[in-house]
Amino acid sequence: MSDRSIRPFQPDDLAGVLRVLADAMPADPISEARFTRQVLLDPNFQSDGMPVATQGGRVIGFCLSIARQTPLENAPSDADRGYITLLAVAPDAQRQGVGRMLLGYAENYLRSQGRAVVMVASYAPGYFIPGVDVNAYAGALGFLKTHGYVEVYRPLAMETSLWNLSVPQWVPEKGRAFALKPFEPALTLPLLDFVWREFPGDWVRVVRETAMKILGGDSPNRLIAAMDGDTIVGFAHHEHERFGPIGVATNQRGRGIGQVLMFATLQAQREAGFRTAWFLWSDDKTAERIYNVAGFKETRRFALMKKTL
Repeated sequence: MSDRSIRPFQPDDLAGVLRVLADAMPADPISEARFTRQVLLDPNFQSDGMPVATQGGRVIGFCLSIARQTPLENAPSDADRGYITLLAVAPDAQRQGVGRMLLGYAENYLRSQGRAVVMVASYAPGYFIPGVDVNAYAGALGFLKTHGYVEVYRPLAMETSLWNLSVPQWVPEKGRAFALKPFEPALTLPLLDFVWREFPGDWVRVVRETAMKILGGDSPNRLIAAMDGDTIVGFAHHEHERFGPIGVATNQRGRGIGQVLMFATLQAQREAGFRTAWFLWSDDKTAERIYNVAGFKETRRFALMKKTL
């Protein structure tokens, strides 16, 4: 045990980190390309925030903590909080204090960055899963609770089959009260203004990047606006099989706009050749109000967690 060490991530640790991930988080396969894109190329990533545990020259664990350095566009400041989005220990090295040391190192890094609160794992846009999977990683849930983390709430992931998508009769009836319009250049500024005003956070980036991809050749049906006359009252988006985000103006809710947008987007996904639609993050009330009617079923349940440093 004497050669065990905890130190900041180094470039040649990448293969070892990916091996630990594959062994310790089998429900969430992460490719080298995705890890590089989502972690190493994140402008908020710092090697000091990703401690790596090694023993005998082998990576046996790591923890990814983030203290945002670049503000998130159109989002409230989170300068008081840090995030832990990945924590994994090789199965044969678990229950030996490795996780405790990695977590302590990450928390000290976040303290050094002036952070007073740690969230697991609600970091936008770079989270992998929205918390701890309470079934797949029950041991991790208990571990974090032992170290002072408490549950904030339990978001759920859902999925539906597109093979036999059935649209209720009331959906087109409700849709007659407004129009759906796939993205076109004339919608660029109105749609960005709508999302900026109604949904502070990361959705402006999603709309901007998707619009660029559509102008580069992607289907306009990836981004659909609901129009009441010349006014945007809602929008919906998909990225391959991933459904969402979807949103309706606060003063327009209750008209069925969200359901109409949802079915239009699911149909667009189906026509694009996809057979499943899924998303990672919702709550039970939204699932009951919108998603259940389209056959979405819960596939995973997560615990969003928090600790005051």
